[in-house]
Amino acid sequence: MKLKKLAIWVIVSVLLAGGIIAGAIILRSKPETKDNLINMAKIAKPHGDKTHVIVRVSQNIGNEDLDDPFNDIKEDSDDGVSIACWGDSMMEGFGTDEAYILTKNGRVDISYYTAPYTLGRLTGINTYNFGVSGETSAEIARRAGGLKIYTDRDININKTTFTDVCFMDDEDKPVYMYDFSGYGIEYNEYPDTVYINGVLCQIDKRREIDDYEFWEDDDNEEYNIDDFIVGIKICDDTEYNQPEYMYVPEGTIVTPKVAYDHKDDILILEMGSNGGWDDYDDLIAQYQAIIDYTGCENYIIIGDTDDPGTSLADDSQSYMEDNDDYVGTDDTAWEAALREAFGEHFFNTRVYMIQNGLSDCGLKAGKIDELYGAFGYISVKLRSDWTHFNAYGYYSKGVGIYKKGVELGYWD
Repeated sequence: MKLKKLAIWVIVSVLLAGGIIAGAIILRSKPETKDNLINMAKIAKPHGDKTHVIVRVSQNIGNEDLDDPFNDIKEDSDDGVSIACWGDSMMEGFGTDEAYILTKNGRVDISYYTAPYTLGRLTGINTYNFGVSGETSAEIARRAGGLKIYTDRDININKTTFTDVCFMDDEDKPVYMYDFSGYGIEYNEYPDTVYINGVLCQIDKRREIDDYEFWEDDDNEEYNIDDFIVGIKICDDTEYNQPEYMYVPEGTIVTPKVAYDHKDDILILEMGSNGGWDDYDDLIAQYQAIIDYTGCENYIIIGDTDDPGTSLADDSQSYMEDNDDYVGTDDTAWEAALREAFGEHFFNTRVYMIQNGLSDCGLKAGKIDELYGAFGYISVKLRSDWTHFNAYGYYSKGVGIYKKGVELGYWD
């Protein structure tokens, strides 16, 4: 039996290994920065069936009676409930493209869909996409209010002048962000703003974040604290009732605006594929810190969608289990750890995509897709590169999250 499995694997590896191995070799020779993660996704693009090419989509329809996915589209809700989707490029939607679903009621355009957008359409609830490409789990947890940021000195601030300060994390390392508001691709009227004791404050960045990436992942890297100084003042161009002056003692918590604004939202959390954690317990603690900050009981933990053995963040994973069988649709060690920690709140996205990704979009599952699934791999028909999804993949992912929310009673 093992020899038969090995023979099958050798055949399929011709289709898979080239891109993945090439990407892995090049990646291991470079620092795992945000830009490298995105560039490697392009280098290791799989050469599979390009079913998302529009002119060929009709050749891949698997069921002419596929229901229109938007028969039960909900009207936008005005009841104050919102959904906050936190994550990296897989939440942001890197790689989404032009795509259509053919149904018995005609063609449905799902071009450039992301999972949050799909979820918003299906629930009718205001849904925010707080995915930022390349971010680590620690960075996401910090933006979401879970990992704390503190002032490093006593300061007096006002509405007219910027006062020097440095922000520090729990490990007494300086914190510097692309946009201190944390909103990412979502519109925000006040970029580079934070809340301190309920007061909205403006940040004046003195340097670009790219200047600091060289030390981010190196615990032993020395730095000059003066290089991380920013200016801060009380925002004076808002409709909020803001004080003229405020004393801020050393060690005061600083909250990104997005975390403050969306503390009461339903949480969709996906992080870890870009690192930022030491072990599963560390990653689980970061998830829990976000949940504790919000006090939210309605949340979904989204499992990683990398194929077994291809994760950049968890190199202990393999396409084989300890008993020399393929992972298939069993939990990986990573998935098992999240399931144990969060129970019914955990959504195994990889397994859902193997079992439902193609059928959600009305696409045919060929023999190669069945082999992919047997190994635990997601069909390349749903991917834009070796790790990200195309519009079909993101649409199906959104449908899966929607179904999980129905199961948990978060929406109808």
